[in-house]
Formats: sequence, C-alpha cells, structure tokens
Amino acid sequence: MSGVELTELADVWDDSTGSPLTLFESDDPESQTGSYVIQPGERVPEEGWTAHAGDEISVILDGSVELVTPDGEYSVEAGTLSVIPAGVEHYSVNRGDEPCRLVYTAVGGL
Repeated sequence: MSGVELTELADVWDDSTGSPLTLFESDDPESQTGSYVIQPGERVPEEGWTAHAGDEISVILDGSVELVTPDGEYSVEAGTLSVIPAGVEHYSVNRGDEPCRLVYTAVGGL
C-alpha cells in the first residue's frame, strides 16, 4: 500500500454543508484539509470574525463568496485560489444564487 488517500468530493459535499468537513489532518507540520459548502446567503462565521494560527489556502470549485478582511472585500469565484495569511481576521459571505463549494488547507493550525 502506498499510503495515498483519495476522496471523491462528490461523495462528501452533503457532509460539508453547515460546517467544514475534515478530509485530512497532520501533526507534522500541523495542518488540516477539508471541504466546505457555503449556501446562498450564508455567512461564515455567522457573526464576528475568525483568524487562524496558520495560513489558510482555499480553492473555490463552484460558486463564489465575498471574502471580507479589515482591509477590504474580495470576490472569490470558481477557479480561484485564495491565501489568507496567519492571523488575518476575516469572514466569508455567499451573496450568489448557488452554493459555493471549496477545498481548504490550514497550515500551522486552525
């Protein structure tokens, strides 16, 4: 066995709705990869801001979100890679008409 892990994303989107679904975790370096579906009108987190101990890297596969930081707003659409540096406060809002499906990796801890 090679240790390679494969996840069919089509099989996990239902479990990724409402909260992120962890698909992989590592202790060295501390990291986590997961899938997330943000529904139309949904804000993540629901209130306030979030920030992480490590960099957050996301690939938007379908739909779009507005990524909001204290320094500005960014439209993030399908086919986009976003990198939020460690410690940057942010939240996301799906202002579109379709779910936003993304895969994220947090390197250095959530």
